[in-house]
Amino acid sequence: MLRRKRAAVCRREKNVRKNERMMSTLSLFDEPADDQVPTMRELPMYDSQRREIRELFAALGLTTAPEQFAVVEELISVRLRAVTDLNREDARRLLSRLQSRVQTSRRASTGDSWADRDEDTWIDKL
Repeated sequence: MLRRKRAAVCRREKNVRKNERMMSTLSLFDEPADDQVPTMRELPMYDSQRREIRELFAALGLTTAPEQFAVVEELISVRLRAVTDLNREDARRLLSRLQSRVQTSRRASTGDSWADRDEDTWIDKL
């Protein structure tokens, strides 16, 4: 009788450990394995992206790193300590928003916020 109870307890413990291992492999918050290929978010930005970002900052008249880092944080909500912190995906989003800002800055302001809006409305698209 005692043997059966011990065997049942051992089986339950073994099943619990097996389930815990299985759950840990399914967790969304576990660190990725070392052998996994880095995702797009982890890859550093291309040199071409870096050049284009520099050109757009120059077009906006932003020459100092603190000014540029503040704009990066404002546009894509990423706080940088160094330029190398920017990855490919963030650089792509930043380029899109900087280009929009450069185009907007070239327009003359009419003083009418409706006429000066950045994007077309559904009415404009008709």
